[in-house]
Amino acid sequence: MKLRGLVVLLATPVLLAGCSGSTTPVVDPQAAASAPVPGVTLPPDARVDLVPRPDEVPAGMVPVLSGSGPRDLKTVAGYSGTGATQTAAAARLTAHGFNGAYVAQYANPSTGQVLSVVASSFKDSAGAAADFADDLRGAAGTKVSTPTIGEQSSVTTQTVPGSSAKELVLVRFRKGLTTWSLAYQAGSTTEPQVAIALADVLVKRTTA
Repeated sequence: MKLRGLVVLLATPVLLAGCSGSTTPVVDPQAAASAPVPGVTLPPDARVDLVPRPDEVPAGMVPVLSGSGPRDLKTVAGYSGTGATQTAAAARLTAHGFNGAYVAQYANPSTGQVLSVVASSFKDSAGAAADFADDLRGAAGTKVSTPTIGEQSSVTTQTVPGSSAKELVLVRFRKGLTTWSLAYQAGSTTEPQVAIALADVLVKRTTA
């Protein structure tokens, strides 16, 4: 997924995090997973296990329910743009055998941390691999050296445009029929290892 789509997905949590008044959030890469907030869970779906659970994200992050849940072809294609861009994205996803997606968003209003994960399923591994390759085409940012996550992966960092510079970690990876785009932002000095560790958790429990 291109930067534009991830920024759109991050928009709602960013607004929530902006209420904290913190201008330079600090992230502890060793922070323990948070305890689930009673009664707050991700919307149910067959693909919900493809994204981080509330007890797997950094401490203090809670689900943004309005930005989480199953997503169809039109919605996922819309992350690439509107009009002809969206139509072209939908055609590529269809050609790759797109079979549905699930989005999970989390935010921590106290620290400004935000997390968005898009897990997309395809009819076969060849289609998933084609989608992964298409996603990497034209990808920007500074590459982060890390062991391969799943069967294919790419980790990059880049600055999100805006009134205050914020670093975004993008982890793109694939295993079997599934591709993921995981975006993690925590102010100006985001720690890539937090996002990488979450990606490792997801591929280890994915069987197809």
